[in-house]
Amino acid sequence: MITHWDKHWDDLPDQETFYTKRLIDKQVLNNLVENASTLFIKIKLLNDETKVPERAWVGYVYDFRDEKDKVRFKVNIEREISLAEVPHEYFSLKEGWYVENWSLKRIFSPDHYLYSPFFYSLLTTKDWQEFEKYVFMLLKLIGIHNIHRYVKQKGQPDGFFVFGKHLAVIYDCTLEKDFEKEKSQQIHNYVNQLRAGVLKPGREKEYDIKDYNKQVWIITRGTTRLIKKIYDIQVKEVSINKLIEIYGKRIEEDLDEEDLEIMLTHI
Repeated sequence: MITHWDKHWDDLPDQETFYTKRLIDKQVLNNLVENASTLFIKIKLLNDETKVPERAWVGYVYDFRDEKDKVRFKVNIEREISLAEVPHEYFSLKEGWYVENWSLKRIFSPDHYLYSPFFYSLLTTKDWQEFEKYVFMLLKLIGIHNIHRYVKQKGQPDGFFVFGKHLAVIYDCTLEKDFEKEKSQQIHNYVNQLRAGVLKPGREKEYDIKDYNKQVWIITRGTTRLIKKIYDIQVKEVSINKLIEIYGKRIEEDLDEEDLEIMLTHI
């Protein structure tokens, strides 16, 4: 996303702005994807003919609102990047909103080889089965090894994991924005499974979790937040962006299992 407007992109009032539809690539306009990783470029107008890149950031956009001749949306900036990290050919583009088939490796870190190509699909796919599969893969990459997927049946979560000495999580993945009402009964079922104090991936094995910190995660492309607390069990919406951030910290920083357990517990 490229503009010369003032206060873009890191100083937006209420983190909100808009693009008129004439500035939006048709491929973007016909397939708006919330929380897709986005490169933001601010250019500076030296005169009517001369434009120079000024700054760049990475993040994502969300909460799209179609207003006849424009699309209004919210902006979340994750970090500023150097102009050297931006593909040079992007600086020749006019102000607008484009879709480019570029790898996420360019936007997460200079150590881009650490990031898997499937992260892009995780953030953009509209296939719930693909999303569920990639979430499972990401959780394993983070370092969660005692993780189990359920054979999908109506009302069941996507899986559960036990991590470290104190954390047990039942998780469910969804691409739906307004999931709370639809999943209300399922969430209560997940809470009851945790309250039983035992998780079973199959007939041959079980985990005693009576003394564990027990949580329900609804994994989405939204924002990480506490939805509610039922008895002593926290029900959370967990953003895929937050999980990718934890993966980055796990790879790039000196975290032991206890550090990671604390990070996951307090997500």
